[in-house]
Amino acid sequence: MHCQPSDAPCIKICKLNAVEVLGGAITINAEKCNLCRECVEVCPIGVIKI
Repeated sequence: MHCQPSDAPCIKICKLNAVEVLGGAITINAEKCNLCRECVEVCPIGVIKI
């Protein structure tokens, strides 16, 4: 299961734009991420791990 990037709540909630779309996959840019875990909490399918 996965979200469409246009609907992904993790992309919308990230204030640092660390959640990115690469080749159709939603990824977390470790250089931008501050480990706040907001993306983890809003993920409707629980697949984000930090």
